[in-house]
Amino acid sequence: MLDIELIELLTLVLAFLSAWQYVSRNDEFPMLLVLFFYLTGISRYNAVMSGTSRWAYVAYAYNIFEMNGELAIEALNYFFLGTFVFVLSYIVASSRRPEVQQIDDSQTLSEFLKKKQVWIIVLYVIFLILNTLANRVLSGADSGYAFGLSYFFLFKLAIGGMIILFFMLFKNLPKGKTVQRVVFLVLMISAAVSSYSPRERFQFLSWMVALIFVIVGRRNIISKSIIYAVGGTAIIIMFMIAGNMRHDFSRNLTFEQQIEYAQYRMQLAEDQNMLDGFMMVLQVYPQHLDYSCGMEHLEILMRPIPRALWPDKPVGGYANKLGLNEGMYGNTTVGISQSIYGTFYGEGGVFGVILLSIIYGILFSRLYNTTLKYGSDVRLILHGIIFSSAIPILRGGDLPGIVAFIGMSFWPVFGFLWLYRRWLKKRKK
Repeated sequence: MLDIELIELLTLVLAFLSAWQYVSRNDEFPMLLVLFFYLTGISRYNAVMSGTSRWAYVAYAYNIFEMNGELAIEALNYFFLGTFVFVLSYIVASSRRPEVQQIDDSQTLSEFLKKKQVWIIVLYVIFLILNTLANRVLSGADSGYAFGLSYFFLFKLAIGGMIILFFMLFKNLPKGKTVQRVVFLVLMISAAVSSYSPRERFQFLSWMVALIFVIVGRRNIISKSIIYAVGGTAIIIMFMIAGNMRHDFSRNLTFEQQIEYAQYRMQLAEDQNMLDGFMMVLQVYPQHLDYSCGMEHLEILMRPIPRALWPDKPVGGYANKLGLNEGMYGNTTVGISQSIYGTFYGEGGVFGVILLSIIYGILFSRLYNTTLKYGSDVRLILHGIIFSSAIPILRGGDLPGIVAFIGMSFWPVFGFLWLYRRWLKKRKK
């Protein structure tokens, strides 16, 4: 096993390699992987080892976990292994990106948006009506999840996709269309305000990150880096303040006090406890459960099937499978995210970490390739969605739930792009 000093040194090397990818290929994605490992792996380890914080403890129905420094360094090694393989496979795969012919430009997108602006407003109105109905159905259902209503609960996440569509309209409509631009700006701001709360902070994070890529546009590396630094800091602060609001006492704090409290929580690194979750996974597999051998990924396809139609559908997550959540807090569940690499370990041990990190590196590289065919802001939107979707995926936890979160957050954008592609094909004929 590597010690913490060597892991930190190798992480620095990986950071330089990711920076080279950013400068030479205008690709920020590997930097996200390295930053995530540093914040949730190395920083978390150092915070606990220095006495600033302590390992997470969950009051499960019964305790099978023993958290200590020796296990932490083992988990950190596997965490780094997954990050290293993910970054390396992504960079290697991206070095073979094909030359593609662009299928649109800014003028083409603007023309299509002009045709669809009324329909986007209609879609927003329909969304508000359906979301209200969904909330009423859920509030009146004692066992909504058992009857497959969990996707109604996630329906409100589509507000993130609507915000992106409003921003595209605001940005791409001609400057002479002042009234229309103001309308879409107001709609975007009102939707954005409604998405900011303690429960929806990851939704807020997703669309904000996606929009940052559009705002950055095709600027040079220096300008992009400045915007990323300023915008990223602002997003993190707003995200942390939303997290503060979960505690009743914090709601009476001033904005300056909110920032100070957010900084204090950052020092504790308690919200960055993916390393703790990885340590738990190491004690579950294979001692209490066999490696799942791909079943956690297969559960992504099984998730939409209502349990009412399939009563014996397997439960997801090791805590549910082992009954650790039984009888807790009025049937609610408590868990700690183990990072995507912890999920990989649960799928197949160290071999699972290596194999799935390679697959994910190639997959994300190919997803990035799909954005290159667009010459308009569509490329930036898709790039931002890929980047923002990677954050909850890296955080890990309930993988089927994360995929559902991504799909339900951005389906308005995906639907818009499907119509756009059809229109482009007809336009060429």
